[in-house]
Amino acid sequence: MITAMSVSNETNPSAEISPSQAPANALSASFAKVPVTVQVMLGSAKLPLSELLSLRAGSLFSLDQKLGEPVSVIVNGCKIATGELFVLEGEGERLAVKIKEIVGSPPSL
Repeated sequence: MITAMSVSNETNPSAEISPSQAPANALSASFAKVPVTVQVMLGSAKLPLSELLSLRAGSLFSLDQKLGEPVSVIVNGCKIATGELFVLEGEGERLAVKIKEIVGSPPSL
């Protein structure tokens, strides 16, 4: 949280600019390179511990989400959007997410 900011003005070096007067793009540029973790939630499952412990390579278990349903896009633990999975042709058939809806503004820092 920024509580106060002091910026000198070239014409009046003693002048202060409040945070609401600071250029928004300068503040945005400051945060542009901050790394964030982006996750895509495909679904979840509740398993008894005994079943979890018996999982081996090749084991299958079902998720609570059906094929074609929207996926959740999560940034640093907060859901920010819903999207749709698709395959990128010519990219080694890698998966991608197309954003369908922004859920809401992220919580304040």
